Amino acid sequence: MKTAKHLFALFFLLTLGASLSLTAHASDDELPPVTLVQAHNLQTDGQAAHQRHVPILLMFAQQGCSWCHYVEEEQLKPMLRNADYRAQVIIRQVMTDDLGSITDFDGSQTDANSLAMRYSASLTPTVVFVDEHGKRLAHNLIGVSNTEYYGGDLDRALAESAQIIRQQLAALNLK
Repeated sequence: MKTAKHLFALFFLLTLGASLSLTAHASDDELPPVTLVQAHNLQTDGQAAHQRHVPILLMFAQQGCSWCHYVEEEQLKPMLRNADYRAQVIIRQVMTDDLGSITDFDGSQTDANSLAMRYSASLTPTVVFVDEHGKRLAHNLIGVSNTEYYGGDLDRALAESAQIIRQQLAALNLK
């Protein structure tokens, strides 16, 4: 009798685990919609980064770039859906084929191509981490050389950038 109860309990747990596993893998249609915010006012973004003590991730992209689409959909949008990432970084997209004006970190007007030249982002996608003043914090992530490792590369660059900001804050506190 004990064996039958144990088998029933095991069957129940396996069935429950399988159903939870199936529901844990939500389809893209079930994920909350998020959009990458276009970089329009980097001065305001810099002020927010200063208040929150976080880096700014700038993703340089262009229309029709399949790897840009990959970085946006498979890397950055999941980060935006995750509260832990949202607390660690401000994410902005710079469309290099957009001719509009962007307010730079110092309040002056610039454009996407000038920003791309400043940050050596002539190829897309290029991800750049900067501080509140627009100073580069980590090596650029240029293109996507390997989809298996890209998320790890992104996390390492974010961690390196956050560490530099913590060091900057500590140096200011010592003065």
